[in-house]
Amino acid sequence: MATNINSLWTHPMTTGTQFSTNPQQLLGDAIAALRATQPENAVLLAKQAVELGLDDTTVWGVIALASRNMGDYETAHEAADRAIAHEARNARAFVVKGDAFFAQNNPRAAAAFYQRALTLSPLHPEMVQEIRVEFLRAQTRLQDLQTAFSQHMTSEVQPLLDNTDRCTPRMQGAVDLLLGKRRLFYPEPRHIMIPDLPVHEFYPRDQFPWLENLEAKTSVILDELNGLIAHGTSFDPYLTENNERPVFDTHGMAGNDDWGAFYLWKNGEAIPENQSLCRETTKAMNALPLVFSGERCPNILFSRLKAGATIPPHNGMINSRLIGHLPLIIPDDCGFRVGNQTRQWALGEAFLFDDTIEHEAWNHSSEDRFVLIFEVWKPELNEAEQELITRMLTAVDSYGA
Repeated sequence: MATNINSLWTHPMTTGTQFSTNPQQLLGDAIAALRATQPENAVLLAKQAVELGLDDTTVWGVIALASRNMGDYETAHEAADRAIAHEARNARAFVVKGDAFFAQNNPRAAAAFYQRALTLSPLHPEMVQEIRVEFLRAQTRLQDLQTAFSQHMTSEVQPLLDNTDRCTPRMQGAVDLLLGKRRLFYPEPRHIMIPDLPVHEFYPRDQFPWLENLEAKTSVILDELNGLIAHGTSFDPYLTENNERPVFDTHGMAGNDDWGAFYLWKNGEAIPENQSLCRETTKAMNALPLVFSGERCPNILFSRLKAGATIPPHNGMINSRLIGHLPLIIPDDCGFRVGNQTRQWALGEAFLFDDTIEHEAWNHSSEDRFVLIFEVWKPELNEAEQELITRMLTAVDSYGA
């Protein structure tokens, strides 16, 4: 008989005796004995029910609980296993096994069964109190066991991580993932996914020797930006609505000039009137391996994030490109996260990131933040692959035109 976790493998209560030949009545009496803190009697009654042919998750659950309460952990394991065999998602049976392993000083096994129980049946306000108490205990013990494991693992591997000559970011990342200090982020493009590309949140600089030349032009680019600001140039909303597409703006950014843009190129087209105001910036951008793909790329712009504004977590459209930032006007208390890595912008220190990995930005200062944004091909793509991607984007845009 499958039962709900909130009912303690419950069964209709009866008032029979241990001499009954009715297995259901015996089970009801066993449950009553268990609730009356009479585990020995509960085991006796439940086993009599089994001898009379009762074989379900409830009767084995009662035996498991009562045996655990008596300190008979081997019987508790066996009975919990029988309960799970009848009902694979019987979360309380997993708690019983966790308790038994904990009492037997087997922390790894205890943690595994507590974790499974809490995954199957997370704590919630409607949980019956007697069940809630047990799951709270399981949660507390699991946290303590995870802390103890973390301390043990750290003590074992820290000497290797402290060796600055040999430690790599992958080494630290592997430990952080194991200990739950870091989560996995993958590229999740909203449009086109190119398979089998390396996954980097921020790309290593050594693959882009031209970055230093760009950074050397920071002062002249900043002068042009300051000229735009001084003349009150308009920064239009970065995200705009398209009445030919459904609106998927769950963050309220469409039409919001908190995130503003002054474009030099937009959707693959140069903006001559804007480029004429920023000749040195345009020249610097033309020296880069920009993505030119139909009516989509490149988008090159001065990006403004207003004081107090945030850009919520989101993912880009296609993973064949990298987005570059050249920081220009950076107040304090600004930040940028890609996947697991968070950075603060620094004047003139450019970086490239995969925008199909979840990313977000914030400006908690009282001043506006400005960066130059550009996009380039991922270095792993060859010329034929770049041509295919461009053809794919062009085909998308020409369909139905």
